[in-house]
Amino acid sequence: MSTDQTTLEAEKQQKLLEVQNQQAKLTVLQGDLEKLNEKISRHEKLSPEDTKFISNLGWLSALSVSVAAMVSSL
Repeated sequence: MSTDQTTLEAEKQQKLLEVQNQQAKLTVLQGDLEKLNEKISRHEKLSPEDTKFISNLGWLSALSVSVAAMVSSL
């Protein structure tokens, strides 16, 4: 195997690990969102932490749209 192929395989493995880490984080986030949705469905009072979480999600959503718009213009 050439050096270029070895380097490419190492980079591919690194990207795979990054994707797997992001998937794990998304699974945790999905669980948190499901818990929050259950609270809302049961008309429970939201804690200050719940409200902050929702606020942060809104901010992150706006940021992701901005990043996607910049990337698509490149």
